[in-house]
Amino acid sequence: MRAFFAKAPMRFEMREVELRPLAPDEALVRVRACGVCGWDVIVARTVARDWSPIGHEIAGTVEALGSAVRGFQVGDPVVVENSTFCGVCAQCKRGNVVHCTSLDGHRSPGGFADFIIVRYTGLYPLGALSFRAGALAEPLTVAIDMVEAAEIPLSGHVAVFGPGPIGLMIARLALAKGAARVYLTGHAHSGARWEAAHRLGVTECIAVDETDLVSYIAEREPKGLDRVLVTSPPDTIPAAVELCRFGGIVVYDGIKFGSGGTIQLDGNAFHFKRLQLRGVHSVPNLGWPQALDLLERRVIDPELFISHVFPFERVPDAVRFAERARGEAVKVMVEMEEAD
Repeated sequence: MRAFFAKAPMRFEMREVELRPLAPDEALVRVRACGVCGWDVIVARTVARDWSPIGHEIAGTVEALGSAVRGFQVGDPVVVENSTFCGVCAQCKRGNVVHCTSLDGHRSPGGFADFIIVRYTGLYPLGALSFRAGALAEPLTVAIDMVEAAEIPLSGHVAVFGPGPIGLMIARLALAKGAARVYLTGHAHSGARWEAAHRLGVTECIAVDETDLVSYIAEREPKGLDRVLVTSPPDTIPAAVELCRFGGIVVYDGIKFGSGGTIQLDGNAFHFKRLQLRGVHSVPNLGWPQALDLLERRVIDPELFISHVFPFERVPDAVRFAERARGEAVKVMVEMEEAD
């Protein structure tokens, strides 16, 4: 089969990879659609010192099943978990599956490939959704994780830092949870994402490269914000802390390698304002049933998010486009040709 690999800085290689026999608990999935994640860009740009598989936002069809698999049949449309808790480590046995110490990920090259091998417990039925829509389920589980961690109150005033696909999903879910105001921050060049945000019902989009963010929001929210959900780099967390009201919560799921990963925070603010900073790392991904339901009911409308679709042979172009064209793109998707 064909599979794409990446190596920093932004080099790509398509290889022929031989499929191995399935273990009893495994399924072979023919990939039909795979989203381009910001992590794919980071891996290809800086992380992959050696050739590494990429792609983890996957929807496809079951091609073959191991002897112990139950509940699925060949031909079933499915979505694929990025990582699955093991169920047997000490944390899992305590019921803390989100803290699993022995995660099980993809067992063959990543989602930018003809096929992928996974443990069958990491599959979910796609139902009537399209493959493109199904490939949105994985980033949506991250948004769900953040919104649940934030415990957004009814009529709460909320800011979401970062207008990427996950930030936009968070904004939509915050409104669905009953938030009265949702501010979205980003850069002025984020034209397509601002347009999507307005269609989602966001209160206001704020360009941080043209506005003093803290002063701007403070004028509109003199009592502070109930919640700030940060999908941008860690150096934006101090502003989130400053903007939170007494008893507020900051939820963070971003990444920055190198010196940019280290920040300074005002400890007195946490003490006197009784703030909380909650880190989220959606590995393993939970919330798949909710994600698929939200997509099916179009609470998260796939057509609003998927802005560009590339064929499989152009995976390198898709990743490069996702990196450079954030003003044009909301979500970039790779779609396979019809299976024979």
